Amino acid sequence: MYQLVSRGRSNEATGYKGRYCPLSNARGGQLVVVCGNYVYALNPTLSPSIIGQLNTEVGQVGITDNGINVYIVDGTDRYTWRINNPANAIFTGSITGTTLNITTKQSGTVAVGQSVFGIGVLPETVITAGSGFSWTVNRSQTVAEQKLNSANNGAIFTGSIASTGSGSSLVVTLTVSAIASGTIYLGQTIQGAGIALNTIVTALGTGTGGTGTYTLSNDTSQTVSSETMYALNFTQFPDSDGAFQGGTSVDIMDNIFVYNRPDTQQWAASEILSPITQPLSFASKDGAPDDLVALIVDHREVYLMGENSSEVWTDAGSFPFAFQRIPGTSTQHGIAAKFSVARMGNSFAYVSRNIRGQGQIMMMQGYTPTRISTHAVENTLANEYIDDAIAWTYQLEGHEVYVVSFPTLDLTWAYDVTTGLWHKWLWVDSDNVFHRHRGNCMALFQGQTLVGDWENGKIYALDKNNYTDDNHTVRRVRRAPHIVTDLQRQFFDEMQIQFQPGVGVGGLSVDFGTYIGDPFVIAANAALTIPAQSIFYLSIPNQSGAQQILTKPQAMLRWSNDGGSTWSNEHWVGIGQQGKYQNRAIWRRLGWSRDRIFEVVVTDPVKAVIVSANLKASPGDN
Repeated sequence: MYQLVSRGRSNEATGYKGRYCPLSNARGGQLVVVCGNYVYALNPTLSPSIIGQLNTEVGQVGITDNGINVYIVDGTDRYTWRINNPANAIFTGSITGTTLNITTKQSGTVAVGQSVFGIGVLPETVITAGSGFSWTVNRSQTVAEQKLNSANNGAIFTGSIASTGSGSSLVVTLTVSAIASGTIYLGQTIQGAGIALNTIVTALGTGTGGTGTYTLSNDTSQTVSSETMYALNFTQFPDSDGAFQGGTSVDIMDNIFVYNRPDTQQWAASEILSPITQPLSFASKDGAPDDLVALIVDHREVYLMGENSSEVWTDAGSFPFAFQRIPGTSTQHGIAAKFSVARMGNSFAYVSRNIRGQGQIMMMQGYTPTRISTHAVENTLANEYIDDAIAWTYQLEGHEVYVVSFPTLDLTWAYDVTTGLWHKWLWVDSDNVFHRHRGNCMALFQGQTLVGDWENGKIYALDKNNYTDDNHTVRRVRRAPHIVTDLQRQFFDEMQIQFQPGVGVGGLSVDFGTYIGDPFVIAANAALTIPAQSIFYLSIPNQSGAQQILTKPQAMLRWSNDGGSTWSNEHWVGIGQQGKYQNRAIWRRLGWSRDRIFEVVVTDPVKAVIVSANLKASPGDN
């Protein structure tokens, strides 16, 4: 179902586990990915470049963009990246003290004024001097030899910094006397000799991107004489930005970023077309006393999802906070898991909680939550920990599917909006044990439906013509309902399942359903062992050419006569080699039962489509 298309360098180097791996399809043909504590930009060929670093390594994050800035929240802090071409040079090198030594260059040109990114490289590291294979950086550190990348910053300029006032009246002013290259924008980090970390541009003065004055964040009083400075594209917001720091949910509406304050009722909004938030641009979810857990923008309205209730706000253009609550939109359903909310159809879905219970999955219809989960789904969630649920949505062949995983339960449910049906979507390990699906997030990029792995940093492409999970077996299980006739005896003469026939693939095959592969290679000094009673299909006399498809896919049938407590032996039959379009999968002489459950399994990497099923049965004496 999916195949590997890219992998983040952070996981290869340090093995971060359990990090939410969100994807954001930013403008300019780039995909922004968070993996571990690093932020990557992937180009159209899915090659990654590190563009920034977060302060956390584990836990979920929220991410969105407005086409100008990408906005990220990781619970404790907020970050932004000014969208640009991030990879000017890719090279192998190390840093000792303030010296960057380059051993080999893979691509691009290293230059003074570029930021340096890599595993363990300190934030706001900038190349300030050097040439060839030896360069000087502004921050002293030790980084072992590894693959690094550098990127041009937003601007290189000559400027000075002065401070007036103190405390809440402190004003820090940047005066730019000359621009060497680039443009200065709101939200950029200013770096140079003697400049404090996390110093960002918060307002325009007489300057509008070039020479002139700018207001800087006022966390620290500082005075810096005229020198060469750099405007960096990746920024961690200081404590002085907005009314509070941190956030777990972020979205975009009317070119305004909106985000929540964890474990409170508060949420805030940035300026229009800017990542900067003014100190009084915030409000509280005040329709009920429960805390705000998550928010999502839908139909140009902000849905505030609380612990036990929800309400809807709209952009009223007011000041200093633009949004107002819409009367009559409060509901009695909150959200159980902050990351279970995902867009679906023309609305969104989430795992709900209220003062009466939890574990229903709801779809918002206008301002009314509508239950879409079934009793079977809810039974698996009853009396279980579900606060860590994570959801995403994908669309394939006209089917839009809401996928929600429960990490603690090691379980994934998927809801097909088109059919209104649920199914478990699981991954099977080498011991044939089912686990939650590998996917943790999704983005449509370069015409591909990309999914980020929850554990290993891989990015997969969902592909209906790929019949493995990154070369792991896909175990497809279909279980029929109970077959009962007043608990009277029934004799089952024949079960016929109509699979889409002729779906065999290339390579060697074992008659008992084990697929070997195409091409099959026996290494030097190795042996190919054919087990007792097994048959390897190498060719069909007088029919096979050298390239003919020969693999014989199988389906397994078993049954239970005691409500699923115990099961029969496995019974295998062929689905049909490629080109055998009249093949029928038939099982005969299936015994008798008063209550029968049939289960069919296909594990071969083929297109396994069940068209119909037919059961011949007859009543017995009772």
